[in-house]
Amino acid sequence: MIKIILLIAALIAGLIIGPELAGNQGYVLISAANQTLEMSLTTLLILIVALLGVFFLLEYALRTLFSSMSTTRSWFSGRKRRKARELTHNGLLKLVEGNWKQAEKLVVKAAPHSESPLLNYLAAAEAAQGRGNTEERDKYLQQAAECDENALAMILTRAKMQFREGQYEEALANLEGLRQAHPRNPMMLGLLKDTYIKLDEWRPLLQLLPVLKKAAVIDENEKQTLTMQAECGLMTQISANKGSEGLLTHWHSLSRQFRQQPEALVCLVRLLVERKADDAAFSMLKEVLKKNPDERLIASVPELTLADYHPAIVTLTDLLRYNEANPITHSALGELYARDNKWQEAKQHLEKALDVRQSVSDYALLVEVLEKLNQSGEANTVSRQALRLALPNKAS
Repeated sequence: MIKIILLIAALIAGLIIGPELAGNQGYVLISAANQTLEMSLTTLLILIVALLGVFFLLEYALRTLFSSMSTTRSWFSGRKRRKARELTHNGLLKLVEGNWKQAEKLVVKAAPHSESPLLNYLAAAEAAQGRGNTEERDKYLQQAAECDENALAMILTRAKMQFREGQYEEALANLEGLRQAHPRNPMMLGLLKDTYIKLDEWRPLLQLLPVLKKAAVIDENEKQTLTMQAECGLMTQISANKGSEGLLTHWHSLSRQFRQQPEALVCLVRLLVERKADDAAFSMLKEVLKKNPDERLIASVPELTLADYHPAIVTLTDLLRYNEANPITHSALGELYARDNKWQEAKQHLEKALDVRQSVSDYALLVEVLEKLNQSGEANTVSRQALRLALPNKAS
């Protein structure tokens, strides 16, 4: 527009100035090398205006041509993008359907013209893993990394695939590196938790639990469950490496609140029994049962191998004063009396336990006790009751 205005202004100026110069046109001499050019001033002005007009027309023609070429290129590139979107869409559908080979083919074909090639390569990696081809998977993940659009998504995808393939060490390395850059990412934290569990990395898991709770990856109940699992797992490792003495030292270093939880003590007792420290386990149980007669703790007493079962029998008998009909206590006493070869007492407690709740193990022990008492007929009756309990659809 500005150029057209300038051209019109030049023409108007020529029309105005031209008549003024008609009687006095002036003289212009242009000399270049051995050539000379003579013309009037009016002719020069007309020539300049004409040249400007030709220049503007040429510029317009070239601009129109290039614009047309750009439009053509845009149309072709737009067509390729639309085709890439269609291929990506169909490829993702095939991925959801589990058609790994077709999904991989479609998303890879669309990747060069995709608006987000990172997603195409991640989908291709997922499809390759679905086919069990980890080499192709890693190749696509590398191509995704070269896109450099979103390292978080790429590394998370790699770690998830490694986790699913059981490559826990490799997944852990990726996740711990990612944690430095994205310490609060919920998906990363959840996957890191699961990886620690698979690798029995209990100390790091215990340190991670407050972060998981703060990031709302787990709730309070799950935190308590994982704390117990991690602490018991850690005690198992310490027991294997340092024996019962090291285990007890670690136990006393734990908070009193944790040590008072029955599940924690059950874990300790099991590990002490494995290390042949049954007397130490009974001492722990005896003290705790006075304040907390939890059924899980009561059920742990018969698991002990003791030189003298009388103190354990006395401890459990005292508990009956608070709950005379507790089947767990009667069952435990029945087993302890049987180990002590006191068959009549064992029979009485086992029958009381079975009066409250049926148990295949109690029935089986009662049959042994009755045979020791030469009560074969009653033992046969109890055996049939046990069979009906164990195989309710087959026994009559």
